[in-house]
Amino acid sequence: MTLASVLDEALTAATDLEDPVVRDVFRRAGLLWQCKNPACRDDNPRGTRLCDGCGYMPNGCRIGDLRPPFISADKFEEVRTALREHFEATGKDRPDAVSFDLNSVKEWAPHFATLHFGASTVPADLSDTEVAEVLEALEQAPDFGAELRIALHDLTSKESCG
Repeated sequence: MTLASVLDEALTAATDLEDPVVRDVFRRAGLLWQCKNPACRDDNPRGTRLCDGCGYMPNGCRIGDLRPPFISADKFEEVRTALREHFEATGKDRPDAVSFDLNSVKEWAPHFATLHFGASTVPADLSDTEVAEVLEALEQAPDFGAELRIALHDLTSKESCG
């Protein structure tokens, strides 16, 4: 049984009066984190990286970049530019962010892309695009734990988190 399923069962078993108390105990125990987006405030199980309700990060900010330290800032911006140009050229909805997984030889796999639209994610294959060429030029990851996520939304100064 996963932590999320245990939390769901406990919250389902709680009465309307008990629910806020149970949630408070789970938050204080570090089993839940509450979204800091004022328009959402959903509870999320420990270990989730984005709010299930709105897609914001635990710090209350919209989904942001995850740049592995072995990828230079310039190369990272080249990927962002290629992604923005791709969505503009194809006329497809531009996601809030795009994540890439590693393939079996620790290279960023364009066919294992994930498009982030708020709390929703959609798998995507960007193999036959300019994005694939830019990813190919990136350094090979030293291990399989590396993560690459490029935010594509335009933050206003009010939304800026950092």
